[in-house]
Amino acid sequence: MKEPNALDQVKPALLNSTLSDIGVYVSKAISQAARDNPDIMNMSIGEPAFGPPAHLLAEIAQTDLTQEAFLSSAKRYGHSLGSLALRQAIADWYLRRYNLKINPETEVLITHGGVEAVALAILCCSNPGDTLAITDPSYMLYERALLALGRQPRRFSRPVGDAEFTDLIDSDPSFRSQLGGAKAVIVNSPENPSGYVLSAEEWQQLMRCAERSGAWIIHDEVYDSMAFNRPHYPARSFDPLASRTVLANSFSKKFGIPGLRIGWLVGSAEFIATASKTHDYLVLGVNRQYEQIALRILQDAQTDDWLADKQKMLHSRIRLAKQRLTPTLGFSWPRSPMGGMFLFPCVRGLYQRLPPAQRQRFATVGESVADYLLQVARVATVPGIIYGQSCADHIRIVLCCDEPTFHTALERLANCHHATLAQKLELP
Repeated sequence: MKEPNALDQVKPALLNSTLSDIGVYVSKAISQAARDNPDIMNMSIGEPAFGPPAHLLAEIAQTDLTQEAFLSSAKRYGHSLGSLALRQAIADWYLRRYNLKINPETEVLITHGGVEAVALAILCCSNPGDTLAITDPSYMLYERALLALGRQPRRFSRPVGDAEFTDLIDSDPSFRSQLGGAKAVIVNSPENPSGYVLSAEEWQQLMRCAERSGAWIIHDEVYDSMAFNRPHYPARSFDPLASRTVLANSFSKKFGIPGLRIGWLVGSAEFIATASKTHDYLVLGVNRQYEQIALRILQDAQTDDWLADKQKMLHSRIRLAKQRLTPTLGFSWPRSPMGGMFLFPCVRGLYQRLPPAQRQRFATVGESVADYLLQVARVATVPGIIYGQSCADHIRIVLCCDEPTFHTALERLANCHHATLAQKLELP
């Protein structure tokens, strides 16, 4: 009998098909491409030009970035929950700003940024195969993180208005009675990309829905210090025992230090104990040197005033942009940002002025316009479709850039006319 060829017995080693099929992180891909051309105004990724607070830089350099500080951090693992001093400062943050009492010893976990905080929340409040609800517009990371973690996303489209969660609850019986069968709902307030902020009444209604269905509420509140037209409420304000809420937060956006990768989770003692074990098995503790920098920033007496100044700056940019980018120019504002650091205009009016060949290049309005703005206005934005099907006519514009970039980009957007398209864009 002929021996089988050894090569015939070799089987390919396969990748995880779910992860292989997940699309690239669109805003990062656009931003990286924009960086290759200095003439492009990059309004596509949320890397704040502001921060950390300038008055703290000398102290950080002299105390936290020394050789001694580095070796103390690099040679030791951190506590599973993170620095107790930092957890205490976070508890003080909630008491000072929201009159919420948090136990720093058992109810706070320091994480590798807000992304890990959200991932841990998903892992700890659901099982593989479970459904979790997200409401559009929604941060593109949520759906892809759910798929990567073996969960099933179910999207709900919110009606546009001043009470979007109330209207969703009133109009969708499935969401109202059982959150669509979801084990949890992920809420981003203030929201990326729309700037929507839930009112106290909406939080109360959503809490009642979660109570009826036995579901969790995961509140991603990384833009909490950037609420303008409504006060920010952590979901726990309406769940004082933390029986079904978990808060995910971060230093990245509010303090302009995304590379520090320091975030946190706030939940019940039972939830945090579960999250801490998961955190240890997956990634272990965060960088202790960076924890100390985060602590210095959060404990600084000028922190609240500094944050208020950045909030005013962002709000001023939103007002100015809305004044300049008018329906006459093809920009409309079904949703006016109530917080955050983004603009999310509908650009169907601008799309209708594009030459037919440009409109036919992409499947959605937002993609066609974003490409046009990149090629003609030299401004990098993000197509709205990545935030949900209901957002296909929108683009996202980031506002946390430096002053020259903001004003140059705004001027280019306001003076972008389709007549220049043929000169600058070679169409087939």
